[in-house]
This record gives sequence, structure tokens and C-alpha cells, in this order.
Amino acid sequence: MIATSDRRDTHHSRCVQMLGSWPGSLVIPEPVLGETCNFLRNNIRRGAFLEATLLEQLTAGDYEIVNPTQADRRRATELVRHMVAAPLGYVDATVIAMAERLHITDVATTDLKFVGMAQGITKIRPLAWPFHELP
Repeated sequence: MIATSDRRDTHHSRCVQMLGSWPGSLVIPEPVLGETCNFLRNNIRRGAFLEATLLEQLTAGDYEIVNPTQADRRRATELVRHMVAAPLGYVDATVIAMAERLHITDVATTDLKFVGMAQGITKIRPLAWPFHELP
């Protein structure tokens, strides 16, 4: 989500292309939205403007913002405790927990750290697009 908002991001074009051509709705965990808005506002030039633009796009687009359940938070806590040496943070652990509950196996990410930590503890896998040039 950060890459789609920041034109200077290495993955910007590919992320925008993927989101623009995605068939159906996209599920966005609420913690990811919060983390993204916070990052944009505090780390990117014109971040407040980019945050507002992102929120407008999410409201107008085919996105489903999903809140974690108590069970998701418990599972995220287990993952954080299990992956303490890595470390796996709350937002990434919540994404894994929610994907497990919702039976989502494809997660769009450019975060190689997340990809490495998710392998072996869950069935989710990253979409190939961030790591390969699109045709």
C-alpha cells in the first residue's frame, strides 16, 4: 500500500498495475491500513496529502477493510512469541492470522522479511508480482 502511494518507491509502478488489474475486491487488514497511514504521514514528503488520497481511493474502490477478531489477536500473539528471534511484529503476525482465518493464501507484499518468516508457519504465500517484472 505504501508503494502505491509513493511514486518514488521502487515497486510503485508494479503495485499500481497489480491493484488496478486485480479481479474482484481486495481485503485489507485494518492494522495494515493504520500502519500505512502512519508511515505516509510521518515519513514521506507530502505524507498527509498522500494519506488523504489513499483513504479516498479506498472509499471509492473495491476494497474490504477487515478488523482482526480476538481469535486473530490470540493467534498473532502466538506468532509473535514463536518468532521472537526473527522478530515478527504485530501487524505482520495479524496479517498471517487473518489470512489463515479467511482462508486467503495470496498476500501482496514487497516485504521479503515477511515472506521468509511466513514460510513454515502458515500456508500463505506472496504473490509473485513484487519479485518479477510484469509482462
